[in-house]
Amino acid sequence: MFNYRDQADGLRRIMAKTSARIISVIGANGQPATPWMRNLALGMLAPEQRLLLIHANRQPALAHSLQSIVTHNSALKRAILKHPQGYDLTCLAENDLLTSPLSQDLKVQLDGIVKQLSYDYDTVMIEAQLDTQDHSLMMPLIAEHELVIQMDRSEAAIKAAYTTIKHISQQYGQIPLGVVVTGANHDQGQQYFMRLNQVCKQFLGVTLDFIGAMPLEEPAGAVQKKTGNAKTEVAKAGQTALAFKSVAHRLEKQRITTPSLAVA
Repeated sequence: MFNYRDQADGLRRIMAKTSARIISVIGANGQPATPWMRNLALGMLAPEQRLLLIHANRQPALAHSLQSIVTHNSALKRAILKHPQGYDLTCLAENDLLTSPLSQDLKVQLDGIVKQLSYDYDTVMIEAQLDTQDHSLMMPLIAEHELVIQMDRSEAAIKAAYTTIKHISQQYGQIPLGVVVTGANHDQGQQYFMRLNQVCKQFLGVTLDFIGAMPLEEPAGAVQKKTGNAKTEVAKAGQTALAFKSVAHRLEKQRITTPSLAVA
């Protein structure tokens, strides 16, 4: 068993055939959405709940990836980091998957590890990515749970999101897909979502769910430099945090009932 904190709790989950709710996010262009995922993880945190964020590639704070754990048959706890903001952090691959794609055998092994880890958590968030060779998702289980497309407010993003959704639907059929539009207010986000949804319904037979919109995030201090007002910067940060909370709440409402991993 891979539960390194509370083996009894992990055993209870397995015996009860329960596992974490799994949410994956993929960029409109099929690539990871790294900075955005961390903010969403904070929005998804709830009291007395365990959350694991799984990045696609190894981050500077992480000494090991799940790939390296498999390759060297190491203890799983070496790849898990307790983030200061309250969630656990790990990653799938050691290197950039654009230049170092995973073998099919390794994908299957990582899939199994994440399924085992899911019994230790209430929520698992995965930063998804399409394989550059066959356009498949990094792990099969991503297609079995909630998958969200993150796109910005641009014509290029609509085209990229359509292509990504086309690859996913060709590989996995009609799976539920949500969309979050970044750099937009609610009305702008809904407008771009409707355009994407229309073309996906028309040409792919795929209907999407609108999860929400996120305001444009500015670098720390940028607002204060523009206005000279620290209160404005704090207000801007507060609005962004509320937007992430709103998206997290909508994801909770959009919860998809799927068969337990333990009985799959």
